[in-house]
Amino acid sequence: MMMGPTKMPSPGLPQPVRRVLDWWHAPHFLAKTSVIVETLEVASMIIWPPNSPAQMLIAFAWLVLVAALPFAPRVLCVAGLLLSLVTTGLPGQGAWNTGVFAVFGLFLTVGYVMPRWAAIVLPVGFSALDAAGFVWFGAGSLGGTLIQGVIDGLNGIQRDAAAESGVMLGADAAALPQYATIVFVSTLVLDLMVLGFFTMCSAAFRRTAAAGERAARAEQLLGRVTREQQLAHMIHDSVANDMSTIAMLAWRAKGAEDDGQMLDTIYARSHHALDRVHEVIDVLNGRRDLAELEGEGATGVGGSVGHVGADTDADARGDSVGDVSFDIQVEKYVEDQDRTMRMLGFAGVSRFNSVPDAVVSKPSQRAVMGLLEEVYANIVRHCAIGEMASVDAMDGTLAPGEGEGEPAYNLFVDIGHDRIRISEVNALADERHTLVHGRKHGSGLALHCDVIESLGGTLNTSRQDGTWMLSADIPV
Repeated sequence: MMMGPTKMPSPGLPQPVRRVLDWWHAPHFLAKTSVIVETLEVASMIIWPPNSPAQMLIAFAWLVLVAALPFAPRVLCVAGLLLSLVTTGLPGQGAWNTGVFAVFGLFLTVGYVMPRWAAIVLPVGFSALDAAGFVWFGAGSLGGTLIQGVIDGLNGIQRDAAAESGVMLGADAAALPQYATIVFVSTLVLDLMVLGFFTMCSAAFRRTAAAGERAARAEQLLGRVTREQQLAHMIHDSVANDMSTIAMLAWRAKGAEDDGQMLDTIYARSHHALDRVHEVIDVLNGRRDLAELEGEGATGVGGSVGHVGADTDADARGDSVGDVSFDIQVEKYVEDQDRTMRMLGFAGVSRFNSVPDAVVSKPSQRAVMGLLEEVYANIVRHCAIGEMASVDAMDGTLAPGEGEGEPAYNLFVDIGHDRIRISEVNALADERHTLVHGRKHGSGLALHCDVIESLGGTLNTSRQDGTWMLSADIPV
């Protein structure tokens, strides 16, 4: 059965009433049609009870047919229309022979379940047979009875007018010419108008329900695609950064005399990447909600994973510890990443500034932290090592007397009352001489650009004379 939009009842209603309203607001068109027609049939049996056992039997037959209509609609609506045409020819004419309410329900079913050609043929064929049976075979017909009543009324008016003028007309003289043809055409038109109306109403409901179902499927598909993009974004932001850093640390650790702290950082990074992958797998398996994972990411994306000799497991995972404001999280993250970059040989400069008591929404927090992760990952992949690269690989600090040259990169993060501005500049290395040469890279910045633009911000990048520049403006 086709689905359509639903409306939830008021939660203040009693439970039995709420259940009834829940069912009623659900898109059960055929079931609702059956219930309404059954109610009208029972009410009419009470008001105008059948006057013979045969009519009582026919009335119960209509009740059974209408009750079973939702289970086999196509078969029963055709069988019901044939039953109506047959019973109108039985003696003892009455409403129970024609099954008036049941026929209305049958044509509602025809418009809902039948193809277009059948929804046209059945009302036309039924109306023609009903009018012909009434006019030439004396069968019962609600439409024919109404038309005959109108014609008899016109004949009565004609007789009364003739009597007032002193002229006496017989019954035949008062009849309209071409009586049978007029009654047939009038009955046919009336039946088509009424039955066609019910058929078109249900067909319109079917199209509306089908459109609602298509919209629901499209929304579900869009939600699934969006969810997959978000998961891919999470994996890219965290895992790509971690893997690039791990690769570079492992490469540098080969030549270090004491690589204990480098190994500690590799350990912390690998655990952070593994935890993030497990979190995404939990979302895919349905054991965890994506909104919950995004909420955690908003308060500590990347956290302090770059901290040399990570203090706690929470630091290694990047979880926020305690009630820490967003500006403190960003400042700590930048410091930790700078320390890791120095261990990798990228001695750059990061500057952070924030207004007091800055309030940043969760989506903007996720966008900022995700972009910072991508910036540092790209520094690892593409940045040229500057003259400040001579560092003590054991603690990530500059060697004494060094650091007079240009920094490998410059990063500026400014959190204002209404905007967050991020700028980064670095010299580009020859890709042939980098550790990641020949490795496939994704389109992380394009993903971040989409996220930031969806928040009303901007992200611009440019490459000129061997220099990479990035600037982002994100609303708080």
